[in-house]
Amino acid sequence: MSKKFFVFPLAALLAAPVMFADANKKGSEVKVGYFNSANIVSKSNVGKEAFKELDEKRLAYGTEIKKLNDEYEKKVKDFQAKSSALSMVAKEKEEQEILKARRDIENKAKGYEEDLRLLARQTQERVFNELSDAVYEFGRSENSDVMLDVATGRVVVINPDKVGSDEKILKAMDKNHAVKVAKGAGKTKKTATT
Repeated sequence: MSKKFFVFPLAALLAAPVMFADANKKGSEVKVGYFNSANIVSKSNVGKEAFKELDEKRLAYGTEIKKLNDEYEKKVKDFQAKSSALSMVAKEKEEQEILKARRDIENKAKGYEEDLRLLARQTQERVFNELSDAVYEFGRSENSDVMLDVATGRVVVINPDKVGSDEKILKAMDKNHAVKVAKGAGKTKKTATT
């Protein structure tokens, strides 16, 4: 059950006076709620499950790599112990096998790192979706128009009709631009006449 709402970065707050201006002109106030996503995620069941899943996977991969490294080090020690008795051909063959084993470990470690990054991204998305749903539901239940995440600065707009729209911002932006252009044109005329 995913709710549709808008998430804006902190830079969107720069547009807040324009967004909220229309609501304030009508005499209605914009209700802003606050939350701390980092605190909520770290204490939530879904957050704890996500951290546990990542830690278990990281531990399993670490154990596998350690086992492979131990086997590799044993091969190296065995080779060093018997290398003086080996022929040049046998010595080169063993060295190639050792190098291949090292590359295999490095490739497996890189693959595990990529797997962990993917899992972390998927887990983060799952947790964020649940957090977003909860923030939206809470904001609606509290009659908030906007929810501000104090940990990240993200703004969640719960009631976009009350706090503004793209058209209102577009008109204000064009109006401000026209004023700047007019001022710039006035400066140019003065410079040309002096």
